[in-house]
Amino acid sequence: MAFLAAGLLLTIVYVLAFRWIHPEFVPFIDQEATKLVAPGKDLIPVSVGGYRVEGKSAIIKDFNGDEAILALPRSFQAEDYPFIKVNLSGFTRYSKLKILWRRADDPSQTYALEFNRSGDEVTQIAMVYGDDNYRGQIADIALLFYDGPALGFENNNDEDISIQSIELRPFSGWGVAEQILEDWTNPPLLQGYSNNIVRGIHAKGMLFPNTVANLLIAGGLLIAFISRLGAKRKRHPLTLQSLLATALCLCLYGWALNDLLRWHWRMEQLADYQARYAGLPLEKRITNNELRCGRFTDDCAAHLLPYF
Repeated sequence: MAFLAAGLLLTIVYVLAFRWIHPEFVPFIDQEATKLVAPGKDLIPVSVGGYRVEGKSAIIKDFNGDEAILALPRSFQAEDYPFIKVNLSGFTRYSKLKILWRRADDPSQTYALEFNRSGDEVTQIAMVYGDDNYRGQIADIALLFYDGPALGFENNNDEDISIQSIELRPFSGWGVAEQILEDWTNPPLLQGYSNNIVRGIHAKGMLFPNTVANLLIAGGLLIAFISRLGAKRKRHPLTLQSLLATALCLCLYGWALNDLLRWHWRMEQLADYQARYAGLPLEKRITNNELRCGRFTDDCAAHLLPYF
């Protein structure tokens, strides 16, 4: 009960202090805008190897070399839409996706943010982390699909990518909640952190789950302590062991919350390892190792074989 009460209290504090916790969202709050939905068929192929329209969806059959670019020539005010959601399927772990945009005041400059993977889809992206580059009138946006620098599989592993729609979403409480949930359940893979520095969230995430779990434990313990002080004044029997048991349970709940979030990550990591390394010779495994080939340009530092 103390854990749930702490969760409710923490939610209320987070809502009330949102502008202070996330000052980057301030320019996007209180804007009068409605959600815009552009069907995939509205995308214009700029650099695509194979492409077709099927109903309202855009289908990428093949990349142009190692990339596929589709543009949406729609102008809008950046402050109206802090979140963008791309509804697609068929996006394999052998490709990556970025959103590109140009500002109307300087169309010669292109900015980008990378989407985070969610199975064969991608998560909603918080455009506010484009910082000052995502401000004012946006001239257009585009989707850039490309092969990862360390992946030996080209063109999305020969799978078709179906883009159903692009949603430009105004600021809302539900939008923030969805962003946090997707941040927590879809962290990046193969980051090379030690076991003691597992972030559990990507670099552009809004809230660290470890921080939230610790606050839930501390808040629950404080609520339990205050309730016991009140009970003591009413001369209800209390023991030190009961408060200690509450503290142990709160720690267990916090650990369970963090571990539950990480299990989905671990399963995705296992699938990624199998695709990159299972049954492949050492040279191919090195080529598919993003920590190695993503940092070296000289043939993935092949001269270091068989070590490193």
